[in-house]
Amino acid sequence: MFLALRNITWIMPGKNSETLSSWREAGLEVRDRGRWRMVPACIWWTIGKERSSRCFENRINSVQQMKMNCILLFCFWCRQSHSV
Repeated sequence: MFLALRNITWIMPGKNSETLSSWREAGLEVRDRGRWRMVPACIWWTIGKERSSRCFENRINSVQQMKMNCILLFCFWCRQSHSV
């Protein structure tokens, strides 16, 4: 989803550590790098929260709702990091 917004083609590696090391900043302006580094954590946070909701609250969101939650969280984190 975030990659599609930037027209980037990328294949996700098998391990989280490989994902973080391969998450490239090429083509990004300096002002966007901090935000770009937040994306993997935002995605993982959203997935973790969804898993908890499914396991403990018996609540399931659609894929579209999960994407929206991720984008909203990303916007919130960007706003919070900008205000600090």
